[in-house]
Amino acid sequence: MIIGHVSYDRARIWVRGSSKGPVAFLSYGLDGDLTQEAEPLLLEERHAYTGVITLEGLEAAKRYTCAVSFGQAFDDTPAVRLYPRYNTGTFKTAPPEGAEVELNFIFGSCNLHSLGIVSAPGPAYERIGELAQEKNADFMIHCGDQIYYDVPIPAVSPDIDQYRNKYLDAWGDSTPTAALLTQLPHYMILDDHEIVDDFSNDKDIRIGSLDYIKTVALKAYREFQHIHNPQVYGNDALYYNFAFGRYPFFVMDIRTERYQKAPGAQMMGQQQLNHFFEWLQTHRDAIKFVVTSGPFVGEVRNSGDKWSSEAFRPQREQIIDFIAQNHISKLVFLTGDRHNAYYATMAITPPDGDSFIIHELMSSPINQLSKRSLHHYHTELESKTQNGTTYKCEIDVDTYYATHSNVMCVHVSGSILSFEIYRTKKKKPTRRSKTFEVT
Repeated sequence: MIIGHVSYDRARIWVRGSSKGPVAFLSYGLDGDLTQEAEPLLLEERHAYTGVITLEGLEAAKRYTCAVSFGQAFDDTPAVRLYPRYNTGTFKTAPPEGAEVELNFIFGSCNLHSLGIVSAPGPAYERIGELAQEKNADFMIHCGDQIYYDVPIPAVSPDIDQYRNKYLDAWGDSTPTAALLTQLPHYMILDDHEIVDDFSNDKDIRIGSLDYIKTVALKAYREFQHIHNPQVYGNDALYYNFAFGRYPFFVMDIRTERYQKAPGAQMMGQQQLNHFFEWLQTHRDAIKFVVTSGPFVGEVRNSGDKWSSEAFRPQREQIIDFIAQNHISKLVFLTGDRHNAYYATMAITPPDGDSFIIHELMSSPINQLSKRSLHHYHTELESKTQNGTTYKCEIDVDTYYATHSNVMCVHVSGSILSFEIYRTKKKKPTRRSKTFEVT
């Protein structure tokens, strides 16, 4: 079971059955009362027996419990059903949209597994579970690389079961991970390792067909991740948005629409870009968060497939110009990928206006062997777009952390944001922290 998107009146609960239990039953209720029953769901073999049960008509800002069981037929009684490990979950519904509430969430990225004991994710997720309880987290955001399909590097063109098995290895075989996925809502977006390292739609590969690899990888991604996200922009789009009270979020897909070779290099297609610009304008005066699986503000040296690379700088500057022209402040990017954590700012100065700041928080990796040192970044760099917008990117070096795997806990109260960076593999005190005003 995975607790997916939870709004003020509904919840998306991900379940996975089997050939022995293809019918999912879900009971739920307030504060441990499991007397309400959702409609049973028939799970199909062609989707690895995965599916989502949507609970509707829930009360806002209330604690719910849910429990799943599986049967052979719709009329199976509880006595004959199958009850998997961690079949009970809990979540709190969001407050009404626009409500002035405080917000607590956890985010991170990069969950290495598949290398046996040297990369076992269990200790990291056990620690995250403890932090979720300590911080009273409202939800967790997973910013990409929830699996590493290509570690170790595959020697043959993959099939769908290989991708599915990576999810089972990363989540199903780790007791603390399975437990955390039932403890609070989870929002996910993919990055390259859900498909293949440094994926773009024009990537040169040596093994198999790129179109085939993308097709089977995204089928597994939809089965295990995307179906429990909000389904905002239709069945094809993997990007989405949601809100928690007064705080809106936009989650970018900068991987599956990506082309890296000129002409036509892009992180995202025009339709997604239009939806993003519409969202920015709709929430112009709100404190808002954008999830992007690669750093938008941080200037990466030898940036390769990052927003700051030469290939993607034109689209990045198109977004910067839009933000400048519409003076869209109160904006915080949330990102991962780089195997380090930091706080960074971008000072944006329109050609005919006053400067203002947008922010970026990075948390990575949840569980990884390799780390990135500060010299992989420009700690301060000023640039100008072709339209004359000046933007200066700075990394707060006092917040930079790359010694161990980590996760970030964020608290927002009004316009004040504070964060703490914690080690994940060991229970240690705060490694870095900062408080600032989002203006």
